[in-house]
This record gives sequence, C-alpha cells and structure tokens, in this order.
Amino acid sequence: MGPHPTLASILAAHGLEPSGSGPVFRTASGEYYGKTARGRAADQMRGEAASLAAMLQTAPPGLVPKILGYVDADVSALVTEYASRGEGGGGGQAALGRALAEMHRAPRPPRLPCAETGQVVGQDALDRLAAYTGQFGFTVPTHCGATEQDNTWTASWAVFFRERRLGDLVRRIGDARVDRAWARCNELAVPLLLDFTPAPVPVPLHGDLWPGNVAGTTIYDPAGYYGHGEADLGMTRMFGGFSHAFYDAYHAIHPRSQPHYDQRIRLYELYHHLNHALMFGGGYTGGALRIMDELSDWAEGVTAAQT
Repeated sequence: MGPHPTLASILAAHGLEPSGSGPVFRTASGEYYGKTARGRAADQMRGEAASLAAMLQTAPPGLVPKILGYVDADVSALVTEYASRGEGGGGGQAALGRALAEMHRAPRPPRLPCAETGQVVGQDALDRLAAYTGQFGFTVPTHCGATEQDNTWTASWAVFFRERRLGDLVRRIGDARVDRAWARCNELAVPLLLDFTPAPVPVPLHGDLWPGNVAGTTIYDPAGYYGHGEADLGMTRMFGGFSHAFYDAYHAIHPRSQPHYDQRIRLYELYHHLNHALMFGGGYTGGALRIMDELSDWAEGVTAAQT
C-alpha cells in the first residue's frame, strides 16, 4: 500500500519515490513525515504549517523541520522533514537552548497576509500565511492540543496574553473557582508581571514546547504565534525534561527579563495548566488554582513591601 495520493503528489514534485505507506517515508534523499486531514483537523494542519513557516524564518538549521509541501484543500496534506530522536544529554540540551534563543528574534519586515487553497502551497504563500505584522498574534488560528487559540493581532503583549490567552481559557472553562482565583490573580499579579521594560518584541514561538514535541535538537508539532520569547519557557516547566544546560544556553543569548522573571515564567506556565484543565479537567484544574493563588499571594507581598 502506497502513500495517500496527495502525499504522493508532494513527494513526486520533488522527484522522490517513497517506500512504505507512511507516516514516515524513506527516500533516496532522506526521511520525511507526511499526514492528511479533513474538516477541523485540516484547520489545525493549516495552523501547524503556518507555524512551521513562521519559525523557519528565524530558526537555525536543524531546529525546525523544513516543509517539503503543504496542500490546503478538502483533503489537506503536509510533508516535512522527519525529526528523528537524537542527542538528549547535556550537549544536546545546551544546543537546543541556543537554537531556541536564536529563533526568538524578529523576522524580516512585515508582510500582508493572504490565503491560498486547493493546491500545493508555494513558499511565498506559506510566508504570507505566517505573515509578521510587528504585533502579537498570528494570521491564522493555531491549536494547542485540541484547543483553538485566539490569535487576534494585538499591539500590547500585556493585553494579548491577559485576554487572548489566560482570560480566554478562564471564560471557556466556566468554573466558579477558576473565575474567583483568576479575578484575584488578574488584579494583583498580572500587572506586575506583564507590564515590564523593555517591552518584549514579537518573535516566532513554538507555543507547545514539551518533551513530546522535541526530538534531540529538533522541535515540531507547534502551536505557534508571535509573542514574548520567554512564553515558550512556560511549557518547558510544566512537565520537566529540560536541564539547567538548556536554560543557561538560552539565557546566555537572551538574559532573563526583569524584574520578577521566575514569577513571569510561572504565569506563562499557568496558560498550559488552564489549557489542560479545559481539555481534561481533574487535577489540572487544581494545579491551575494553586498557581493563581501562589502568584496572587506573592503579589500581595510585593505590594505590601512597597507601601
């Protein structure tokens, strides 16, 4: 059994004859990963392709799989380089931290977005799907897990992360305990943590950076948008798997934002706890509540010390 015809057409356009039916295709020039999607899954694939294109604008070689081809149609398809498991020790962690920091820089000057459907999308069209406007957000919706993210362009990072990320999930969860904890956290902690100088510059983010989306020094399955680079570090803290070498290498290029770096990363981590609470409920809701209470108590102490 061969690959899906749409995947085969992408590979054939590059003169590649794959072996196997996928999702990993072996060819004379290397291994590639391909998948197809319909309906809501196709919307998610569009966001993934655009995220990869955005990241590839600034990523050093090897960090992000290159896109071999993307088809946006009734049956959408995406073929990328295959990210095989590589070095995961200290050397690999340091290299990953450096590469992520190098990716976290502003892309080339802004471009206007457009859509292109029903055909193999060329690199220019992918670039337009991943258009950079100089604001925070993204041209198309992206999905963190099953959750569609509100990527509406916003000039202020504080407004974007408070409203398009944290507040949006709180409203969708619809739990009175979460509502109360968020109201307190939003009043006390958020102003201290999101209004800081120098103001962050929008950079391409992976958006869902946990160990399951890392293969050696390559990152994949993004939920991308343009945001504060340190927001990518929030998810790295949720499940662990990233060493001191990773963070040291990252911050050798991008020093820790000040003040209140540790609490700000905790706030960025909160987004993923809220997202897991929305998707799965259970203990993730309790984890989100604990983080909000922790940050609110911390902020009360900071405010009291200043008066």
